Amino acid sequence: MDLQGVRLAGQRGVALIIVLWVIMVLSLLITGFAFRMHVESQVASFSRKELKAEMLARSGIEVARMQLILDQNSATNSGVDALNDAWATNAEFYVDHELGTGKFNVTVTDEESKLPINILTQEQLKRLTEALGLDPSDGDVIVDSVLDWIDGDDMHRLNGAESDYYQSLSPPYDCKNRALDRVDELLLIRGVTKEIYNGAPATEDEDARPGLRDVVTTTTSGQVNVNTASATVLEALLGLDESQVTPILDRRNGPDGIPGTEDDQPFQSVGDFISQLGALPAAAQQQLAGLLTVQSTFFTVKSTGEVGGVKRTIIAVLRRQAADVQVVTWQEIRGGA
Repeated sequence: MDLQGVRLAGQRGVALIIVLWVIMVLSLLITGFAFRMHVESQVASFSRKELKAEMLARSGIEVARMQLILDQNSATNSGVDALNDAWATNAEFYVDHELGTGKFNVTVTDEESKLPINILTQEQLKRLTEALGLDPSDGDVIVDSVLDWIDGDDMHRLNGAESDYYQSLSPPYDCKNRALDRVDELLLIRGVTKEIYNGAPATEDEDARPGLRDVVTTTTSGQVNVNTASATVLEALLGLDESQVTPILDRRNGPDGIPGTEDDQPFQSVGDFISQLGALPAAAQQQLAGLLTVQSTFFTVKSTGEVGGVKRTIIAVLRRQAADVQVVTWQEIRGGA
């Protein structure tokens, strides 16, 4: 091969290499563009699903709100709120209710089924810690610290805590010296751990243990509904023992022993409930009547919407007055809760 042929072959080789490089660069650009479009498509799809899930969660809140209104306006409404009412137990509308391409799940909790934390006495708080199975020394710290947190002074109770204690923590903060606005404020109070606040789920060896968040409330009329209150709440509020609470629950749950079913026998009045306790002096009956009710005003609704595995949860506190149900608080959470 002569010199000119060699040069021509070399030029062709360079041109081939350049073409290959161009093809490779274009391939990378196209691949990157395609990947970017795929990611953006996935993000857009997720956003659409999340928006739909949020709308489904809102729908669940409205469904529960409507059930509360219908219950109040029902011609058969006896003026009693109980766990077998449609607002409380409603498999048709609350459980995996399909709507469009998704579904929502709803739970409604009667806030009057819980203890009004801001007005509990020292004795009631002490009974509550005992009913929750806490160590007596831990219970004493929590009782005194809760009362110190709520009262308006800086005087320490024996096992309590004021700002000097909380200022020694990291990060430091002051003792509130006012009523709790939210139940989760309890986590700021000396002695209240996450385990005590959250409780524990059931295991093979032990039943579920309720936490403080399950049995106390800051949103309430100040009375406890005897038809929805748990054994723990009744024991703490009234100083009852298990032998006294068991017949109350048996009567309330009806022949099948299951709460929230058609054969439930809720108490029709506070007097009806008090008579279940046996003979009591008139003064004791009057005192109990001031603590109890058979009607409820505040309800917490938790609604989770789900579309294609994407979830949004809304937790709202509703207040029912006459035929109207208004939103008191509203919290939106990504995912299930």
